[in-house]
Amino acid sequence: MVTSNKFAKVDGYSLPPGFGTRPWLVQGSRGDTLTFIDVVNLSRHETIIPEAREKTCLGCLHNGNWLLMLDESSVECFLLRITSPRTKIPLPLLHEPLEFLSKCEMLGSPENSNCTVIVASSFEVEEEQYLLYCHPGADEWIKLVSPFDDISFRDIIINYNKKIYVSASNFNLIVIDVVDGEIRLQLMGTIKSKDIGAQECGRSRFVESSGDLFNLWIEELGCFGNDGPLTNIAVYCLDFEAMSWRRVESIDNDRSLLLSRLYGFSFPSMEGMLQGNCVYLVWSCCDSERLFKFCLDDMTISFCQILPQPTKPWCRAFWSIPPSIQSILVVDESTLPNNLPSTELSKINQPDGLDKHIEDGRQGNSLMPWDDLPLELIELVASNLSLVDRIRFSAVCKEFSKVSSPIEQAKVWPWLMHMSKQDGTCKLFDPLRCEEYSMQVTPFDTDEERHIFCSSKDGWVFVFAGDDDDDIFVINPFTEDIVELAMFERSYYFNGVSFSSNPMCSDCVFFGIVSSENGNFLGVHTWRHGGDDWIEQFIEYDVPFPAGYNNPVMFCGEFYCLGRKGNLSVFDPTSDTWRILDKPEPIHAEVDLLRDDHRGREFCYLVDMEGELVSVFLRNAASPPRVFKLDKTNMSWVEVDDLGGGALFLDFRSSYGVASPDGGQGNRIYFPRYSDDREPALYDMET
Repeated sequence: MVTSNKFAKVDGYSLPPGFGTRPWLVQGSRGDTLTFIDVVNLSRHETIIPEAREKTCLGCLHNGNWLLMLDESSVECFLLRITSPRTKIPLPLLHEPLEFLSKCEMLGSPENSNCTVIVASSFEVEEEQYLLYCHPGADEWIKLVSPFDDISFRDIIINYNKKIYVSASNFNLIVIDVVDGEIRLQLMGTIKSKDIGAQECGRSRFVESSGDLFNLWIEELGCFGNDGPLTNIAVYCLDFEAMSWRRVESIDNDRSLLLSRLYGFSFPSMEGMLQGNCVYLVWSCCDSERLFKFCLDDMTISFCQILPQPTKPWCRAFWSIPPSIQSILVVDESTLPNNLPSTELSKINQPDGLDKHIEDGRQGNSLMPWDDLPLELIELVASNLSLVDRIRFSAVCKEFSKVSSPIEQAKVWPWLMHMSKQDGTCKLFDPLRCEEYSMQVTPFDTDEERHIFCSSKDGWVFVFAGDDDDDIFVINPFTEDIVELAMFERSYYFNGVSFSSNPMCSDCVFFGIVSSENGNFLGVHTWRHGGDDWIEQFIEYDVPFPAGYNNPVMFCGEFYCLGRKGNLSVFDPTSDTWRILDKPEPIHAEVDLLRDDHRGREFCYLVDMEGELVSVFLRNAASPPRVFKLDKTNMSWVEVDDLGGGALFLDFRSSYGVASPDGGQGNRIYFPRYSDDREPALYDMET
């Protein structure tokens, strides 16, 4: 039984329409207002919560329905239910400094007298790691210091199978149970996890779902906390018998995983609301608060803005799953059909009757056979074809196959390339014609854990592969020619990587750069044909050069690298020497790289456009890109608002400049995204 003085029910507070039928996002703000965000139509509903005035939310519990609140001035601590009926449950005074506390969890329902609230200590505690726990109605919190030598609690704890699991340091798994009102800790062992966290910049989130315990490794570009662009989410499932994390490509179409801050929940998929086999993640970027959707079916990322400004961790939005739908029956959904890989480049949604039209044309509508055309005329026709038609061109007849180098000589513009899974199927998107293609690349159809596309140049793609990301090769996906490089002694960690010329040429130089966040330490890495290892040089500077997250550009026989401040450095492959240029002067001379200065976290790109060096800086989608051309005479950046009819295709892995794209597409900047209706993301400098 629950004593009557344990609860304080509060009236006069309205829930948004539709609350109780689907998950919502709830965001706190200073004062006494909570903002409810409907993830279906992104509508907002604000409600006043007097109990939250000037309080700090330590965490969300029980699928986000309960908040653990703290008044820092009076150290009053209580549980607050945000779903109806709103309820406040007093807890003992909490005297621990706020910076010493991290994630909290709860065993049992707050309506039950055996409910136990647990708070883990943070990394800020240097002397000893501990857990705080209490029961509602108790007089004080009980501190339990870690009894395990050399094991400290991390801020990752999860309520699973009516017990709490802690993934402690060194991947030790600790289980917490309540016995006779007291918590007991048991060391389960060390979890094998050879490739989790192989990427340097990322973080883990743990979610329990339908009896499975998932570890989601979230990767971002740059080590900016939650301020860098999201690049990938790898999903692992815990095998308790083998005590190892096993990489999985699916969580099944009947559920989705919801993440925010340190917390994660599972939810049954519902048509028109939340798509199955997806991870929904609240991510505070440098320009706004966003809701990302990572689809495991095709490994694509989409997002929408939910708040116009980034938030601080203490008021970051969290998920709330009302009790009325927490026990909802899972609805079976038909599995989406897999895209069948083709043996050649094939256009998606090819118009019906195209093959029939071609066949009819050969039956007598032509005045002369195709193979009777003069070779000069065939070459003239081929010179005006798109890349896809160039690839098909040689298959028309014997005479057409005589056209020399149809792919290499094609006047083409960059395409977006994406590999959804490790089955060898690549998708390519033509941003100017808004057409999507699929292509089967045999070398990608392997048992490797994953492939990381790092850069592209002249039709060649630089790839890291293998369980440890130490296998390196360069491949032309159209011809399937491959050049294997020496293995790298560590996982891929470059800020940028590129190569000087055709990778099959013996004089081609492969070059990578990496720098510390403050730019005081820098490493350059090179490899040449015939070398057994990569040659590494590590350099320390008094004047920092924080390398940008973009690939070097081969310009005037040297590799040019763009820094996040907007200055340049150069590597000379003939002498293996590195230098930071005094000019051009940095665009952001006074940027603070280690504090909350978003100028140092802008997207920055370096492009060679027909012999001109162009740099682009983009803070967010609300501000226009700033474009600079290098004045080689005065060695200075000159900001421009016109590309002279050219177009830029930007991505941190590879960027291109095209002097005169087809169809009046000049003075535009294309980005590596496109919508569901195949419209590219672009910025028009004229309009």
